Amino acid sequence: MDIAEGKPCPLCEAPLAARTLPDFAGDEAPMRIELRAFPVFSCEAPHRYFLGQKFPIWLLNALLDGELPKIPAGTEKGLLFKKYACGGCGAVLPSTGAEPLTYSSALAWNDTPGFAVDVTVPVYRCAGCGREQARSGAELAKLLPVALVHAFKVAGLKAPG
Repeated sequence: MDIAEGKPCPLCEAPLAARTLPDFAGDEAPMRIELRAFPVFSCEAPHRYFLGQKFPIWLLNALLDGELPKIPAGTEKGLLFKKYACGGCGAVLPSTGAEPLTYSSALAWNDTPGFAVDVTVPVYRCAGCGREQARSGAELAKLLPVALVHAFKVAGLKAPG
């Protein structure tokens, strides 16, 4: 099914219009994702839809491949008993004392209005070099898709088609 501005809503037949949602967020402890000025198609009901079928996958890939690597992160060590090492000097990161820190990005899909994504994660200060970082980039990559889905559910977004 084709979702576009002016076309009828698949659920109620009211015309769809491009709108910007109020800020909404999704959590997958300890990560939080907040989307600001997020563009959607919606009717007056309001039934809300992504701007296109490929939009959610594009957003996930843009965050995983482009934005998440910008967050300084340590590395995981150990199979059964996980320890986390500093990504700068290799010293063991403390297991407590994390402070939440928010990383913001501005994104836009094709010719649509831009929107902002805030990713909040706990950061640990390395005792060896003082670098502030998340425990593990791999851990962040596992948490991000789930937090994003939670955010979409909070916003009441439906997949087109």
